[in-house]
Amino acid sequence: MSKLSVSRLVLIAALMALLLASFSTISVVAKGNTQGLEEKWDQLIANYNRQSITHESVHHWAEVWMMKNKDASSADKAKIERHLGICNSALAGATAIVTKHEGFDSNGKVVDKAAARKSVMDLNKLLLLHAASVRNLSAHVN
Repeated sequence: MSKLSVSRLVLIAALMALLLASFSTISVVAKGNTQGLEEKWDQLIANYNRQSITHESVHHWAEVWMMKNKDASSADKAKIERHLGICNSALAGATAIVTKHEGFDSNGKVVDKAAARKSVMDLNKLLLLHAASVRNLSAHVN
């Protein structure tokens, strides 16, 4: 396999794992128990950490594409910039939620159930948005 196809497979596998990990959020929040919220928070923090680590590669893809496609239409360049902007804002929002960890103490234990539910739901939404924007950007640049 070529280097490009291996990196594409790794990206697809990572995105699928992130997407599948987020599906249980609604059932966890519906259960109402703090253990479920704490487990989901831990999952989302792990997903956030993975996405944060790979986020720089997204910028690299965009830079390489822009350099290789200097003659691309302004519409194509705008698509790349739009996906990169969504990616950046979603990760920034997720970072704010993780930093504040409203409803959770510093060890990830629930201290305010309502605030913890909101943090879980909001973080999940932003991580899904980030993963989707990475996927869309990848489709344009690879």
